[in-house]
Order: sequence, then C-alpha cells, then structure tokens
Amino acid sequence: MKKIFDEVHGYITLGDLETEIVDTAEFQRLRRIKQTSLAYIVYPGATHSRFSHSLGTFFLASKLGEKMRNDGEIPDDEFSSLKIAGLLHDIGQFPFSHALEGYYLSMGIGNKELRDYILENSIIKDILNKYGVNISKIQDLYRGKNLLSSVIDGEVDVDRIDYLIRDSRHTGVQLGKLDLDRLIDTIHYREDGVLAEDKGIISLENFYISRLHMYQAVYYHKTILGFELFLRKIYSKMSESCQGILSSPQAVKDMVNEELLAYWDDNWIISSMYNCLLSDSASSDVIEQIRNFMDRRGPKVVYEEISYRDEQEFLGDIRNKLVRLGIPENSIYPFEEKIAVIDKGKIRILSKGKEKRLKEFSSTLLNEMPDNIIIRRVYVDYEYSKRAREILE
Repeated sequence: MKKIFDEVHGYITLGDLETEIVDTAEFQRLRRIKQTSLAYIVYPGATHSRFSHSLGTFFLASKLGEKMRNDGEIPDDEFSSLKIAGLLHDIGQFPFSHALEGYYLSMGIGNKELRDYILENSIIKDILNKYGVNISKIQDLYRGKNLLSSVIDGEVDVDRIDYLIRDSRHTGVQLGKLDLDRLIDTIHYREDGVLAEDKGIISLENFYISRLHMYQAVYYHKTILGFELFLRKIYSKMSESCQGILSSPQAVKDMVNEELLAYWDDNWIISSMYNCLLSDSASSDVIEQIRNFMDRRGPKVVYEEISYRDEQEFLGDIRNKLVRLGIPENSIYPFEEKIAVIDKGKIRILSKGKEKRLKEFSSTLLNEMPDNIIIRRVYVDYEYSKRAREILE
C-alpha cells in the first residue's frame, strides 16, 4: 500500500496492484507528458502532467465506485475493474497529448488504440494477470460495453470531472466552481446516461458551465490551438528529414514491443527538435519553423467565428483568397470543429421521487445551454499574418 499526496484531492491511497502499475516505466512516462499539451505557452502554470490526472481519475473512480458498491449497484469485482480503468485510461496518451495525436489519427491510431496495445503487449498485462484482473473487462469499460462505461467515458465522467478541476487550478481560469462532493453524492449512472437528483442540480449546472468555459478559455484557446497545429506540422516535416520521429503506427507499436515506449514523452519530442536544428539533412524550412516554435512565434488567427449554431461557412473560400493574393498555401491552417457541450437526451432528473427527462424539468438553466460550440478559424504562419489580415479586412 502507498499514499501519494495530490494537490487537488489530498492523499490518494494505492493498493498493491495499483502501486505495481504506477511503478512501471510505462506509467511513469505520464509524468513527462503535460496534461494540457501546449497550454503553458499562454498559462505558465499549466505544466501539470497526465500522471497526476490519472491518479485523480483513479481517486474519483474509487470514490464513485465505493458509493455504488455501498448502494448495492455493483459487486466487488466490478468495483476493482472500475478503479483500474480509471487509473489506466490515459496510458496510451501521445507526447503533447492531442497535439501530436492528430498526426497519427490520420494513420488509424489514436490514444485509445495505443492504450489497448499497451494493455495487451506490455508488463502491465503481466501485472494485471498476476492479480487476476480480467483485461477484457477493463477494455469493455473503455468501449462502452458495460454499465460502468459512463463513469469512465460518459456525459459526466470521472475523467472530465478531474481535468476540469485540475486544469482550472493550474491555468488559473476560475470559471464555474465545481462542488465535487455534492456532484458525486447526487448523481447516478445509467447505461444511457446519468440520473441527477434535483437537490444537486446546481452542482451539475456548474459542471457544464465549467466545461463550456474551459473549452473556450483553455482547450480551444486561439493561441494554444495555433501552436498545437504548428507542432503537428513541424512534426510531420521532421519525419521526412530528421531522426527520432516515429513516422508510422507500426513504429509506435515497435517501441511498446521493445520496452522503449516509456521514453517517448514530451522531452523526446523537444530533444528531436533540437537535434533537427543541428542536422545537416534538415531543410531550411523546418529549421525556421522549429526556431519560430521555440521563440513563441506561432501561427496567428486571421479569421475566427465562434457560434452555437451549425451554420455553413466557407473556410475554403478564405484560404483560396489568401493563396490567390500571395500567402503560401502551406502557411495556412484552416480549422473547424463542432465540440459537444451537453447531450440533454442523456440527462434525467430525479424530482419528488419521479424520474423526468431534462426538458420536463424547468428549474434548471441546463435547458438553455448550447448543445455544441462550433469554432471556425483560419491561422496563418507568423511571418505572413499581417499581410493575411490586410487581405481579409
């Protein structure tokens, strides 16, 4: 048994199984992967890691699971699976998280696929087998094939609860205060969503308010996102001429098989960029891009629209106009994403002993919240951004 002090939740107790998992090189790698990718470029305090977030998710899964077990909703073996699923949910995260994951997604591998591969092909598999843990049960939780899947990856899951609290603390963005204990005490999980007691509706509202604001202020902040797109572009260019770049899904899997994945972290990527700067084979373009990245001269937004309705916009027309008037096409980054904020159909309210659909419960502002945010932007490399803005004015 081991106790680890966490800045958000206080002391977190690990049993023998969890301690062995945490002590593996694969799990220790998460210490060197920043939780919020490149958010530290805007928020200097955002240097916390996937390691602490994974421990926090384990803590919340344990807390919720114990409540469900005490209420007779789950047996002991399901409780154990839930805790391990919480602990390992981010074991397949890429260096700089979603910034580099986007490079590999086009090749058919994301953090969920890498997580599965690690569970099936690393020492973690041996540890789970040693303690009689059914790996397929853990994977069923991740894949939505279990009642408890919604606790790990659902509308109000322990992953989101932890990172909203943790990321808010480290960025300093205090938007929507979460009452963690109240939320956990008044929420119940169903296969098709969540059931919230009306007495805890304010804590649920604050969860969604926090989620909405953190998406806008941190996760899709225009500067942070611009640097993530820039890093992805640099990484792709480095794969053509520099060493240390895992340019295919198989190369990543080979690192797992050779017990080297533990060292593929944020530091690996930064070191590869430094090595590329000194390489005779690197193109002048990629060297300039690396310098700009290190010196915080990233792409600038020249067009932006944030809306809550899915209206047609023509980012392609904007890009074509910029190219036609002299902006290099490879210096333009169109971005469009529809981000889910709340799925109202998955929320039911328990009021006066009766379950109601959310739309039938009028005493909450959740009904007024937008279902989605649609963010559309066009970024242009730093050196062309002034000219691009003039073109679009």
